[in-house]
Amino acid sequence: MKGHAPAPLAQRAAELRRNFDRSFAEPPRSQQAASLDLLAIRLGSEPYALRLAAVSGLFTGKKFTRLPQAAPEFLGIAGFRGSVVPVYDLRVLLGCTGGEAPRWLVFAADSSVALAFDGFDGHLRLPQESIARQERSDAARPHVRELASVAGAPRPIVDLASILAAIRECSRQGVPQQQE
Repeated sequence: MKGHAPAPLAQRAAELRRNFDRSFAEPPRSQQAASLDLLAIRLGSEPYALRLAAVSGLFTGKKFTRLPQAAPEFLGIAGFRGSVVPVYDLRVLLGCTGGEAPRWLVFAADSSVALAFDGFDGHLRLPQESIARQERSDAARPHVRELASVAGAPRPIVDLASILAAIRECSRQGVPQQQE
């Protein structure tokens, strides 16, 4: 019986062929779990996070020029990719106590604003289940609506859209209205 494969081997080959063919007809078995990419930052010694999708650039040691301005959250202006943009202190906007001049800046996506903060802890990719929405508004942190659970500890996620809206509102209030 030369030339014939033993029956168990032929059966196994036929089974593998059927499974292989069937795999093209079935939907993919494993769907990647939805995840959220965050930048882990520090304001003073407090941990916070920013949604990576809301950020278009991260810079350290960027020089900015201070301007005489009444608003404590306004630090000055800085050059980014050939444009001059206002720089705001994220600590002050969130009601945190300030300290030394912030070392890090993020350029907010879809805007011409940079936000300064104290420290960068790294990139986080978390499953969507580790993000909790805050049920009630916290007057002490009006721009935080979500909390990320990182190694069992909560890390507030700063809502950059809310921060940018507050900056626009402050800018409108600070500009004198024209007389008609």
